[in-house]
Amino acid sequence: MEIERKKLNIVFTIDENFIRHFAVALVSVLENNKDLDLRIFVIHDLENSEKLDKVLSFFESRYGISVEQRSLSSSALENYKVSHHLSKAVYFRLFLTDILPPEIDKILFLDSDLVVTSSLSFFADFEFQQQALLAQDDIELELNIQRLRDMGFPLKRYFNAGVLLINLKLWRERNMAAKFMEIANAYMDKLAWWDQDILNICFYDQWEYFDKTYNSLHLRHKLKKRPVIIHYAGPSKPWQYMNNNPYKSQYWKYHRMTPFKHIPIEGRTLKSIWRKNYIIFKVFLINTFTDKNY
Repeated sequence: MEIERKKLNIVFTIDENFIRHFAVALVSVLENNKDLDLRIFVIHDLENSEKLDKVLSFFESRYGISVEQRSLSSSALENYKVSHHLSKAVYFRLFLTDILPPEIDKILFLDSDLVVTSSLSFFADFEFQQQALLAQDDIELELNIQRLRDMGFPLKRYFNAGVLLINLKLWRERNMAAKFMEIANAYMDKLAWWDQDILNICFYDQWEYFDKTYNSLHLRHKLKKRPVIIHYAGPSKPWQYMNNNPYKSQYWKYHRMTPFKHIPIEGRTLKSIWRKNYIIFKVFLINTFTDKNY
């Protein structure tokens, strides 16, 4: 008798610039979770989806999975502020209850600047009680705690919104999309990390941690055990030559399995090669001659 596979719903949000990196992230998910019954969604605001359509055709032919596309209609935003420095894309995480099918009670949100190196069964197995979401704190953004406190919100911790297991059923029951927009309209000019700030404000005491291996951020050295999810958070990315993430090679491992495998690393010039080698040599000298016994 065939054993029923565990189910897991996953959602990505992308813009034109992240189609390639979304492909890398999704390949890494599929390569390492062949035992799971996955339902994948991608939310975008592309006017021309031809490039994305070709990528999704690749996934259907190679992995036999039909990725479901969703978009946020402009009519849904007519009562909300969208300024010159914001686009519809910032609303996507906040409107998941409206965008995704009503039968989905739990979903794993993944940023596109990450790779998955092993099983995501933890998320498939997890059963929500009263938590609104599971997340991981971001120690490099701890200053945001005081910033949001100064705005009147009693935060004690601040989570990164790049990997979230979301209790979508609870979000619907509490009509969270409307509450998110209330915060957005009231504090838009004071929010530094737009939707991430809003999620932290609304769920400041309603989220729990998952193990750091499921959202390993800001890594400077390899860990004893390779993380399940390597999240390349921050402005420097592994597809850039000057990036020094210790797990940069993991990105390129899965990149070679995508339709974009022939695209070279960005910013590799004679000048950048010299600069990078100079920095490496300088660090080597500092480490060599600053030994406390020297």
